[in-house]
Amino acid sequence: MPTSDLEALVGHLFIVGGRSISAASPGAIATAPPRRAARGRDYDTLFALITLSAEQRQPASFYEQLTEQLSKKYFSTAGSITAALREAVAVINDTLLAHNNQQPEPLQVGMICAILREQELILALTGSSRCFLIRGDRVERLPADEELGETIRQMGVDSEPELRLYRREVNDEDFLILADGSLNRLKDATFRQAVETGDVENSLNNLRGVAGEFTSAQVIKFVTPLPEGEIADTYPSQAPAVAQPPDLARESPEQIQADIPPGVKIPMPMKGIGARSEDQELPPLRKFGRDTAIGLASVVDGAQVLVEKMMPEEEVENPLEERFKLSTSMQIGVVLAVAVLVALVTAVIYKWRGQNLQYYQLIQQAQSEIDQARDSGDDQAAARPHWENAIYLFDQAAQIRPPISGVAPLRSEALAALDSYDHVTRVSPVLLREYQLGAVLRGPIVQGLNLYLIDTTSDILYREDLDESSTTLVNREPQIITQRGERLGNQVVGGLIDLAWMEDGGVAQRNVLAVLSSQGLLITYSPSWSVSAAALPGFEAWQDPRAIAVYNRDLYILDAGANEIWRYTAEEDSYTNLPQRYFTDVEPQLGDAVDMEIDTNGNVYILHTTGQLSKYFFGRETAFTFDGLPQPITRASALSLNLSLFDQTFLIADIGGGRLYSTALTGMFLTNYKDSGNTIFYNLSGAFSQDRPPMIYVTASNRLFYFSRP
Repeated sequence: MPTSDLEALVGHLFIVGGRSISAASPGAIATAPPRRAARGRDYDTLFALITLSAEQRQPASFYEQLTEQLSKKYFSTAGSITAALREAVAVINDTLLAHNNQQPEPLQVGMICAILREQELILALTGSSRCFLIRGDRVERLPADEELGETIRQMGVDSEPELRLYRREVNDEDFLILADGSLNRLKDATFRQAVETGDVENSLNNLRGVAGEFTSAQVIKFVTPLPEGEIADTYPSQAPAVAQPPDLARESPEQIQADIPPGVKIPMPMKGIGARSEDQELPPLRKFGRDTAIGLASVVDGAQVLVEKMMPEEEVENPLEERFKLSTSMQIGVVLAVAVLVALVTAVIYKWRGQNLQYYQLIQQAQSEIDQARDSGDDQAAARPHWENAIYLFDQAAQIRPPISGVAPLRSEALAALDSYDHVTRVSPVLLREYQLGAVLRGPIVQGLNLYLIDTTSDILYREDLDESSTTLVNREPQIITQRGERLGNQVVGGLIDLAWMEDGGVAQRNVLAVLSSQGLLITYSPSWSVSAAALPGFEAWQDPRAIAVYNRDLYILDAGANEIWRYTAEEDSYTNLPQRYFTDVEPQLGDAVDMEIDTNGNVYILHTTGQLSKYFFGRETAFTFDGLPQPITRASALSLNLSLFDQTFLIADIGGGRLYSTALTGMFLTNYKDSGNTIFYNLSGAFSQDRPPMIYVTASNRLFYFSRP
């Protein structure tokens, strides 16, 4: 096969606790170079997978920080591929080293990076990661089986990580699987059978059936880009992850000319423009691209005529065509300028053509998925993956350009089908306030016509005033109750973590807002009293406090770092005693805990980022399971408990699924809220349900919303 650039089709396998997650692992990336890449990185495509051992857990933000650092460092580092890889891996290692130095047990991190340039593949592996290169009937395991017994230093343990580097040449139809150590047990024949259809989606389905309870993997197929004429009749079940830019230096003039959109002729050098009859209609996008290319070609063609006129005198057949008289240096400068202009125009047209082809390919693939979903009829198990793929492909296409006519109804059809499967209640959240950029909001809490929330990034406690309808903010600007650096008595505010309403507790007043600070402060406030702060004794034992709750006047603090809930018993108007340990007979795993609530009977509920809700009574775990959830919670971010007489329910924010679940205290499913735009609920950080009027307030990123509760 002659040397040529390859494209990559990418699929993701992510299994947690035996459940297959439709989203990619948060530690997986596949990306083309950014607009401004360092020299030598322009034609590199980066694939990477960062994983932990099955026993260890970290929030998705942990992985996202590492993948962002990896990509940014690699594409900003000039030089050879291996040198850039070493620099990028070193940055990740430094981050992990700093993290592990603060933890009692270091994280066992595995990482694999793959760089595709033309047909060359460079691989860098460390830890337990492994890749499988499948070429026809041959499966190559990297590292090889005999290398697995060798000791290799884990990342984040030493100042210099130990890497295994490999260089391979790949061809059209080859498969590459990047994985954690869970697939090591599979035989070569299993891998061959998994990819024998040559289709990424089918390969993923085959691997799901043989993978373990915890698996993270990328399945990559290398393909030769299709000529434009073949795309209309081709409906692959997966979309290109990235598009390789053309290498003009290796294309002949005839090849380049063949790829220019119809109606445009750009010779090498340019000498004219092709014509198309006016009665020949084109789609709007193609017509726009044709006209743009024609205009650019006209500019270049005119510039070349200008250059010809400026060249030194020679005999001409037409005496009327006189040449301009310019100095030789000026003529050379203009010639060079025109050469640059020709190159720029050609690059613009290639970029336009590549985006145009990719867009229409994604739309065609989405249409194919919809057709297959329709053919499945009422068989939800068969239809669902096709509806999901169609939504994904439409969203990928929308990132390239605004949708063409006809796309919106198809996307709505797919969304409606999935909503019916998942019993979705669509709501249209109304924006109440947008706070400063970068704010991460915690709350809200509503008491009467006052709404409270904190910005945990800037450590600001806000109060908002609602009108009588509870749908409009009366104050034009958010009111700051207190913020980082402010002195309350002899205490300095900082490190705001969580807030709760305290009807009665170990403070001087009743019905106050209580806010916890990581510096050991309990801050209290109500509109009737000024803000005050008191230091809690024994706060030095805290390691990673994340949430607070109040029960029977006592204050409870969820400490994920210490795997403990600290209980402060209330005196008449203070918390003066050292905290008691809530757990005495059990040793819970709270490293991934994100929120906590306590009901009127003293049951403690702890929400984990995995979606698990643990229930404890007097320090002992009791059974709790969700009943009837349409889809499992994939990445939980907040828990809210409504204990009113009218509506005793949980609200659980699942940013992994872009939804807000409502369940009974028994775990029985009630409602699956999703926002109409399918964007806001992917960033939920808090929720609060109010009965009169029936309203739900939510925070997402740096914004505060409300919607009427159906």
